[in-house]
Amino acid sequence: MSRINQVIGLCSTLLFCAPSSLSATQGLREVVLDNEDVEVVRLTYPVGTESGMHTHTYDNRVVYFVKGGTLILIPQDSLQPSTTLIAVDGQTLFLPATTHNVRNIGDTEVVIVETELK
Repeated sequence: MSRINQVIGLCSTLLFCAPSSLSATQGLREVVLDNEDVEVVRLTYPVGTESGMHTHTYDNRVVYFVKGGTLILIPQDSLQPSTTLIAVDGQTLFLPATTHNVRNIGDTEVVIVETELK
């Protein structure tokens, strides 16, 4: 089995075995893999929750929507416009490095698996 397939298998196992907890206003961020090459996190945003302002430092970032919904991406730079993102289950996006806040403005929980290559 190739290294990539091993990583994917491990990520899949960890995604479904990770513990769950969240606050009333902030979504849940669960690190499922973090090593010198890659970081994989599962992000769960119940309706009305957000990530809080945070920075993605790596240029190669892919997000996979396990459960889609409506998010607004709010950049740190208030002179830049926010972006509304309507994602469907199974959608995959490539996103650049950035500093932003993510807020679930829809009426369904959103679950994302995000992979950043270091």
